Amino acid sequence: MHKREPFPFELSVTVSEPTPHGIEEAAYPVAERFFGDGAELHVVSAKVEPDLTAPGNFRATVTFRKLST
Repeated sequence: MHKREPFPFELSVTVSEPTPHGIEEAAYPVAERFFGDGAELHVVSAKVEPDLTAPGNFRATVTFRKLST
């Protein structure tokens, strides 16, 4: 049997909120649900643009990676 190493998963989460704080508050719980409560997470990137379907909001795609422990 081959030795299996853990995958270095990256999770991209897309949210729409009016403020940077709102974006963080919406994106982190999704990443924590995927990687597990208490996982130490690193934000790889956060790309933001106006949300044309929700005036006043910004659509953000935040990419998370779990840090090795």
